[in-house]
Amino acid sequence: MGTVRLATSADAAEIVHLGALMYKAVGAKPTPTWAVDATRLVRDRLGRDLIGMVIDAPEGGLACCGLLNVAPRLPKPGAMAHQMGYVQWVSTAPQHQRKGYARAIMDALLSETDKRGIEVVELHATPMGRHLYEDLGFYIKQDNIAMMTVRGRADDPSADAEGL
Repeated sequence: MGTVRLATSADAAEIVHLGALMYKAVGAKPTPTWAVDATRLVRDRLGRDLIGMVIDAPEGGLACCGLLNVAPRLPKPGAMAHQMGYVQWVSTAPQHQRKGYARAIMDALLSETDKRGIEVVELHATPMGRHLYEDLGFYIKQDNIAMMTVRGRADDPSADAEGL
């Protein structure tokens, strides 16, 4: 199995490439403009409020990646952490799927949250990834309703809002 390592800014374009594959798999349509902007953002934020874990592909590039957004959080009663984590872009290149890479990436990201004392970690799962996340202790919240709004866009994103 491949070795997980911390992503660097030099990995940004490959991370975005794998992120685009994940988005395409759920019906989204990444554009070249999105890729340029996303690459810049990933490059600029890695090592600050964005933690990336990657596995190098033997043929070059990345076999798998995952990102953890670290954000401030107001504490709630019973919780001590002042940060929360949001996992995004856990994506494996098609030729490397079913090798345990996504689990290894998630284990590394969750280890990072443990080191930082982050108590709450959230994500949105694709149907294909749901079983992995449930195995790692993630669950569907029942105590409230997840809601969102998308503002400032001319199109109606409500049909694909889950993929944002």
